[in-house]
Amino acid sequence: MDELLRSQLGTESITTDMVKHCSYCVMISPDPLHRTPVYCIKYSGSNTPILVNLATCLTCGDFKKCGLRFEQS
Repeated sequence: MDELLRSQLGTESITTDMVKHCSYCVMISPDPLHRTPVYCIKYSGSNTPILVNLATCLTCGDFKKCGLRFEQS
């Protein structure tokens, strides 16, 4: 079970790195177990963000327009 959780957290970390550059993303929760970690203004209709999950960001795809920038470690 620990390997499954580690794998899931690793995948979410990569996805978070991809979507954090989106112009609609206001903030991403630092808690890796948060079900809706992304504060997004696209679907709220105002400047007040709503909480969405990473699947919503991947479906929307607006993060691709901002260009992906991966930092080398």
